[in-house]
Amino acid sequence: MVFLGCRTAAHVAGHTGRLAGLAPNTPEVARWVHAKGAPDTQLWTELDVTGPLATNTTITGVARLRLSESLPNPTLASPGVDLNYEAGAWTISAGYRYDATAEREPETVGGKTITVKQVALLMGKRAWRFGRNTLAVRLRLDDTINASSNPYRARVRLEYRWATEGLRWVSYLFTNDEVFYEFQDQKWFRNRFRAGANLKLSKRTELEVFYQRQDSNNSTPGAINALGITADVTFE
Repeated sequence: MVFLGCRTAAHVAGHTGRLAGLAPNTPEVARWVHAKGAPDTQLWTELDVTGPLATNTTITGVARLRLSESLPNPTLASPGVDLNYEAGAWTISAGYRYDATAEREPETVGGKTITVKQVALLMGKRAWRFGRNTLAVRLRLDDTINASSNPYRARVRLEYRWATEGLRWVSYLFTNDEVFYEFQDQKWFRNRFRAGANLKLSKRTELEVFYQRQDSNNSTPGAINALGITADVTFE
């Protein structure tokens, strides 16, 4: 996969490796460059398939794959499942995620280095619509099941959508920002900004295409610029 851009992390890594007498584009060089603040360029893909279970209840299968310009690939290969219940204006979900990545970049929590491989989550979503404008909120609590010290985490995402007119395939444009809180260290450790468009491909299928910027203070790389593609298939 080839990513385009000026002075990307891979270019900096190659230059740094030559100066230091190391082979360019090695994991060691890439990690050193990202630790110095150079953002990594990535591709984030996701497939969500939702089907009915009972009245007001659905199940969603989730598959995520993330690829990096310079780090070992894939950076994330994660299946998961959500059980969703519509409670009035809210949608409440209980879910599970597993990271099948062979080499996962660690994080720092409580002064210790941990690797998060499994997550149990509880999530609530609600949206308010005003004409062509929609405001949405998503609250999420994560239990990192098998990570040492089992750090609990919370996430809050606010989103604005603007319904388009006269564009056949584009149902709305959107932007959102999500912040991450870690209870053990009692700090906000990550911010994730997105902006993009939702495409209506068919009655059952939608495609979300977006740019994302992520900044973290407890993991490497500390900054990520990503192209994101999320396909959502719904059966009634």
